[in-house]
Amino acid sequence: MEGKALQDILIKILRSELNETELDHTVKEQLTSEVISALFSLSKRHDLAHIVSASLYKNGVLEEKTKSPYYREEAISLYRYEQMRYAYEQICELFNQANIPYIPLKGSVIRPYYPKESMRTSCDIDILVKQESLDQAVTLLVQNGFRYDAKYYHDVSLLSPANIHLELHFNILESNKNLDAVLESVWDFAKPTETACYRLTSEFFIFHMFAHMSYHFLSGGCGLKSLMDIWVMKYKMGLVYESAKELLTRAGIYTFAEEISHLADVCFSGMDGNAFSDTLLFYIVSGGVYGSTENKVAVSKSESHSTVVYTVKKLFLPYRTMTTVYPILIKAPFLLPFCWIARIFKLSIPEKRKKALSELKVANHISDTETDSVKELLSRLGLQP
Repeated sequence: MEGKALQDILIKILRSELNETELDHTVKEQLTSEVISALFSLSKRHDLAHIVSASLYKNGVLEEKTKSPYYREEAISLYRYEQMRYAYEQICELFNQANIPYIPLKGSVIRPYYPKESMRTSCDIDILVKQESLDQAVTLLVQNGFRYDAKYYHDVSLLSPANIHLELHFNILESNKNLDAVLESVWDFAKPTETACYRLTSEFFIFHMFAHMSYHFLSGGCGLKSLMDIWVMKYKMGLVYESAKELLTRAGIYTFAEEISHLADVCFSGMDGNAFSDTLLFYIVSGGVYGSTENKVAVSKSESHSTVVYTVKKLFLPYRTMTTVYPILIKAPFLLPFCWIARIFKLSIPEKRKKALSELKVANHISDTETDSVKELLSRLGLQP
């Protein structure tokens, strides 16, 4: 089966699950054992195999020989959800007792609005605390069984006793000048509750969802899960992108939000698409949940078809991007040349060298047609690589 046909089947399955409707009989007729096997690979790339598994079983089309990989993903997903829910509740309770102000972000907020909370999987828990509360929050978590991992430019990474990853943010910046100009004011849009928990205003929550999505989009793809979030945000939470027009416009992503919202309607509400929505969907589907190297390189080369220019830009990243790798640059920007040198020396590490050579190989072989297509896509979305 061609990729486009398989993609359409996956979208229709996700649509039926989000809308809690019966799967169309024309889709069922196409679900041969070969298609079910191929569908597993595609849905797993988007961390959605557990949803497909539930749908296929419910509709009586999951054959015995194809059960194992689907069921395994469903079991892992359910276990991960339960462990994440427990860790999240523990963190909230600790912060409430210690009166540490915090803001739940992204999946923690939107998950309850899915037909089943376990449908909305994630790799980690995202919570924001104030910079001045960070040390107290980290100490409290470590005293209660969490393990300190590392500190990055916008979060401290910790692991729960069950190895659930927590990104304890002290800012939500994305290393993008336009986005960060709005994101840095996050606490101005936070409303207190009866506990130490703060909730983002609807306007800022909408903005943050699209801002984070655009950041990943430029890194090679944002995945179908993000597209599902936008649909759930609109139809289950009643939050539409137009409500955040001022913030989205100020950050330069209003057109992006408009097109992504339309695509979510095409995919999960059955609205009519067009040539551009098809192109946009192909980019998202081909990228998978973490984005693809091909998409990432195409975005980087969209300004110049030269592999030499691409290589130089990758070796000597701009200051704002380098601060995400070397946070010390925020306080000591004069160290930038030395950090460039340190980054180049890191290429002696086999794993990093292998990744760099892989990207360079893709850059050498990616065609001008592909980069021009991505350049046109970004232009239509109003995004700057």
